[in-house]
Amino acid sequence: GYYIIMLAALLASCDFNSSAGDKKSGTKTKTVSSSDNSALNGATIKNDIELEATAVKVKEVYLLDAGNNLLKENITRVGEKIYVVIEVDTGWVKENGKSFIGASERISTSSGTVIVNADDIFKEYETSGLDAVDAKVISLSAVITEVKAGVENFVVQFRVWDKKGNGEIKGKYYF
Repeated sequence: GYYIIMLAALLASCDFNSSAGDKKSGTKTKTVSSSDNSALNGATIKNDIELEATAVKVKEVYLLDAGNNLLKENITRVGEKIYVVIEVDTGWVKENGKSFIGASERISTSSGTVIVNADDIFKEYETSGLDAVDAKVISLSAVITEVKAGVENFVVQFRVWDKKGNGEIKGKYYF
């Protein structure tokens, strides 16, 4: 069958920027204009990621490979991680410098077979919360370790939500 390893990480913006550098150019980029969903106004969405946001100001969303390089195409090798990175300007409720967010990720084949379904990746932070600064850069990864014959494409659906407020980001990408 399929073997998938899921990993969620919070990347502090400073660490992230230094590791990603100027490798963000050269991909299909869509900057959302004011005529689009107001929650996404001004957001930069790369890699043909479909995105919806409620009560959250999204800055940028894109895919990275295991080496923190921006993916030019939504292609990865078996056994290599692919990350969706969501940079948020504002929107998560803060309590004592902490944000309480949840994240889920579902991976299925192009034919609709669900391979993995993670309901609440940040459940361990339910009571302690996450540092509000770290919660502004969310990274969710998936690794396909084995592919059945005939399966060429996968769809990843993700959702990040505020457990203390109305903020929510939902999206999906294909690879």
